Amino acid sequence: MSDSISLRPPLTDSRLAALFAYWESKRNGRPMPKRADIDPIEMRQWLGNLLLIDVSEDGKFVYRLYGTRFVDNFGHDMTGRSVDDLPVEQQERVRADYQAVCRSRLPRARLYTASFEVPQRGPMPRSEAQVVTWERLVLPLSDAAERVEMLLVAAYPLPDLRPSSS
Repeated sequence: MSDSISLRPPLTDSRLAALFAYWESKRNGRPMPKRADIDPIEMRQWLGNLLLIDVSEDGKFVYRLYGTRFVDNFGHDMTGRSVDDLPVEQQERVRADYQAVCRSRLPRARLYTASFEVPQRGPMPRSEAQVVTWERLVLPLSDAAERVEMLLVAAYPLPDLRPSSS
């Protein structure tokens, strides 16, 4: 695959576009960069919104890194846990995206809207269901054999574009 072929999926969030450009710069003419090509120091601007996911030989997806903004937004840390530990409706959605990237070895972006339990701070901490739209970018990272070994995922919530109901 040539460096001149753009693999960029449609993106609306400039932070995701910048992350894609970083990933693309690390490919060096290959279908995807290796995990060793990615420098955590160079990725500081995205760290809170990043997931790093190990892809096992049997197709299981385990969170190696679960960004702090996800922990803040969802109230729990998935580091070391599997996609299988997510609520069922989320499992199916993310697993399908991750499997598609592993099969194609190509980046994938999508918007998704869902109801999330969002922790509410205050004297009586509680959770409240909120409908939020996120834009997510999934980038493959290879091992020496060009198999997708890890997924680098970033997501950002989009501003609520729905009309307010007064």
